[in-house]
Amino acid sequence: MLDTLIKNAVVIPMTGEGEYMKNASVGIKDGKIAYLGHDAPEAERVIDADGNIVMPGLINAHAHTAMCVMRGYADDYALQDWLYKKVFPVEARLDEEAIVAGAVLGMAEMIASGTVSFSDMYFCQPAVAKEVERIGMKANLCNAVLALSEDYDPEKDRAVIETRKLIAEYGVKGRIRADASIHAEYTSPPEIWKLVHEWAKDAGAITQIHISETKTEHEGSYSRHGLSPAAAFDKYGILSTPALMAHGVWLEESDMELLAKRGASIAHCPVSNLKLGSGMADIAAMREAGVNVCLGTDGVCSNNSLDLFEEIKLSALLSKGEALDPTATPAYEALKMATVNGAKAQGREGETGMIAMGYDADIIMIDTHAPHMKPMYDPISAVVYSAHGSDVKMTMVEGRILYMNGEWLTMDVEDAIRRVEEHAVPIVLA
Repeated sequence: MLDTLIKNAVVIPMTGEGEYMKNASVGIKDGKIAYLGHDAPEAERVIDADGNIVMPGLINAHAHTAMCVMRGYADDYALQDWLYKKVFPVEARLDEEAIVAGAVLGMAEMIASGTVSFSDMYFCQPAVAKEVERIGMKANLCNAVLALSEDYDPEKDRAVIETRKLIAEYGVKGRIRADASIHAEYTSPPEIWKLVHEWAKDAGAITQIHISETKTEHEGSYSRHGLSPAAAFDKYGILSTPALMAHGVWLEESDMELLAKRGASIAHCPVSNLKLGSGMADIAAMREAGVNVCLGTDGVCSNNSLDLFEEIKLSALLSKGEALDPTATPAYEALKMATVNGAKAQGREGETGMIAMGYDADIIMIDTHAPHMKPMYDPISAVVYSAHGSDVKMTMVEGRILYMNGEWLTMDVEDAIRRVEEHAVPIVLA
């Protein structure tokens, strides 16, 4: 007997372009997809979808989740001023309690808007990992290594210490995974890149990196290395192991070809890139070159939201506008970036991102009864162009329901808000 059956659903399995099933059922056993069809097998728990859309949960491939504590704190600044005058000074003051509070608040937002797994780059990740474990999400966690001073000592760097601890405690294969991370080309020298790469190689970990986010960064790499950031990383062997690289706004055609050849992924963050005035990544060209393009929100301080539905729609629209071609990124491809491609970028291909036999039951349900979802001729187009994160009625990870009909089932959201407002906000404003 199945543990759970979701019936009367419009199922978007993400197993083939344009495919969806009406009046379908999804069965779950031991946290895995065990049935997909039009019958209604017996189950201990039955959920009537009532014609709502059931699909794989979304994957946020680039976030700084704890930056929820800075939501709205530094709006309308250029990136360098935003980073060096606003963000870095606050981050120097944040303690572990504030960071964990922000991460928990961010997870609440992600869960309620349909995200089941996230790739996170921030501080105090061993403590954050405990909260991820308790709440029930999936996460690839890392603390990025920066080496901005001449007397930098990796043995005293908390990013180094945390990376080693995460790898030792969680490994690289479970619901919670340790990733290695180089912050960016311009924030550390090649000898530090090679150090991080050795950890990734030894552990079999993914390396998270910011790349070619701004024109200044991209062009500056030529003066520092005589190469683009992508080519510089490749020169020192960093791309010989799996890499998840955020932004890629200023990638050149040769960079795209190189990343595709190396099997690296790009986490496209359109809302953040536009808000900071960094530019628009050419994801149609990346996809044509063979790059695995996924989606991220970036941090809330440069986005104000962790709602991936905003990224899905905007990524499709920007691509069409950039190419002057309404077919540049069709709805299915936009949705694929937030599901299938995100799973591949996280090293979770074959585990999540689809509703298919044997995959983890990482599932969301989207309300189709709201006025803005009617009429619904094509469920895939409806999700991409009409749906919002607030339309999510259920979020499930490995068969465990984390959110249902406006209620968080594995966390105290009121307490999370209180902790942020009472502890973190005074630190931000100090």
